[in-house]
Amino acid sequence: MFKNYGFIGFKWLVLVAFTVLCAGLVLAGHSGAVGGHADVLFGHSDAAFIAFGGVTQVLTQAQISALNTSMLARFNRGLATKDEEWMQIAKRIASNGKSNTYAWMSQFPAFKEWVGARTHKVALKTAYVVENRKFENTLDIPREDVEDDNYGLYGDLAESYGVSVTDLKNELVFSAPATGFASLCYDGQNYFDTDHPVYPSEDGSGVATLVSNMQAGAGEPWMLLCTKRAPQPFYLQERMTAEFVAKTGAANSDGVFENDVFSYGGRWRGDAVFGFWQLAFGSKADPTIANFEAAYKAMQKFKGDGNRKLGIQPDLLVCGPDNQSAFEAILKASQNAAGASNINFNKVKLLSTPWMAA
Repeated sequence: MFKNYGFIGFKWLVLVAFTVLCAGLVLAGHSGAVGGHADVLFGHSDAAFIAFGGVTQVLTQAQISALNTSMLARFNRGLATKDEEWMQIAKRIASNGKSNTYAWMSQFPAFKEWVGARTHKVALKTAYVVENRKFENTLDIPREDVEDDNYGLYGDLAESYGVSVTDLKNELVFSAPATGFASLCYDGQNYFDTDHPVYPSEDGSGVATLVSNMQAGAGEPWMLLCTKRAPQPFYLQERMTAEFVAKTGAANSDGVFENDVFSYGGRWRGDAVFGFWQLAFGSKADPTIANFEAAYKAMQKFKGDGNRKLGIQPDLLVCGPDNQSAFEAILKASQNAAGASNINFNKVKLLSTPWMAA
């Protein structure tokens, strides 16, 4: 009996030893994987974490930084691709504070004979002040689209956000014809008005003569401009250039943690400014030959203080889609409807823009 029990005990001992040996081989074969999991468990990896049922990939800071760089690059590409039409009728002017004051606009540049002491203009009682406005656009990318590498189309969207900066500037500047009939400029009158004061003395004193730079009407606005001089009919006042920043710097930032989105924001500060009214003539009248010629002649006759001729020569007509065909017939056709030579052919350039639409 004793010998049988010893034999049975020996068999169990061999079986246990064999089981331990096999387990050791299995563990040795997977030591790399176990070590890798341990690293993740104790925070030595930023690429994955242990989850029930397996290993789940998460976004690394390097991936997020690459995404931010890509979005910014596409935004800047959009800034560069859009045609800045506003630059055909305005100049950029820098702003270094909350607002700009344009008292200097009352002194239209000109020379006169020096007789006696210099002539100093009378200071304006009211100053033309333009405050900078703030504009924004915001792009949110759902976190799951980033995790699933499904954010390619958001690059196109970021680029369109860059384009929208130029759209904003175009809209601000070309809104002048619509707002200029009811918005004040540097002389205290509406930019397009019937009673701009022009004084008999060079220093701005005396009883003013009232001068008009507009035609009344009910149609889509159009305007005739002189853009070839250093002074301009309009300016774009810019306090801060456009920027596009990422609110999200890591996968555990507030935006991602609270809303599960990666957020990007565009920002710009500035505004459009009415320049010298003597360089513009606004109209809501019908786009006819008679109205065009009347506006053209009126600008040529503009004078400054002291009955000084300004030598204004219009060079650009700006209109919207409703008036495009009529002005193309007036300015682009070499012959008129009767077959005779068109005396207004190419008299000024024509700019038809959707930003002037009624």
